[in-house]
Amino acid sequence: MPGIEEILPIQFRNPVELAKRTLALHALLGVIFHPNPKEISEWIRAEHFLHELTEREKWVFSLTELPEEDMLWKQAAMQSNLLTWRAESLYVLLWASGDISSLLEPSERMDGSLVADRLPALGEPLQPFIRKAELRPRQEILAELHYYFFLNHFVENIYEQCGEIVDGLDPLLVAERCHALHWISCAGQSEWDADQE
Repeated sequence: MPGIEEILPIQFRNPVELAKRTLALHALLGVIFHPNPKEISEWIRAEHFLHELTEREKWVFSLTELPEEDMLWKQAAMQSNLLTWRAESLYVLLWASGDISSLLEPSERMDGSLVADRLPALGEPLQPFIRKAELRPRQEILAELHYYFFLNHFVENIYEQCGEIVDGLDPLLVAERCHALHWISCAGQSEWDADQE
């Protein structure tokens, strides 16, 4: 089996990019799940961070400009959207920055309690998180990318052929983690929401 460096054009993103993308996902999931999404939007605006969001993420944030009843209705609808799987990407980005020591097995869905205390709380400044940004050893990231790249193809093929989940491997979870690892490792070839905008 070829190594991942023979298949993909490896070019790592810098730690600051990693930290900003992590915070963007933190904010996105906050708007989707926080009891008062307007508070998340106000916080991100106050931190002058809105420009770091993708167009798709800004579209989600726009729900906070709706009248209260409409906003809460749209927020509830968003909670079953595919974007909620971005929690798995957030988890991988925190791992890649060294904030989480090891990744869960691909059959285990990330629980929010694993990341909550590693991210700025509502109202806290974002710059300290960005300033302390690091990147774990590249070989560790490449090893996970290699693993998830091939696992993703395997799980996708089985699911397409049989319509079944194999060994508890949810195709959406595996694809999301692979997406995050690819974004980190293949900067010249990957945009965050390019496949969805």
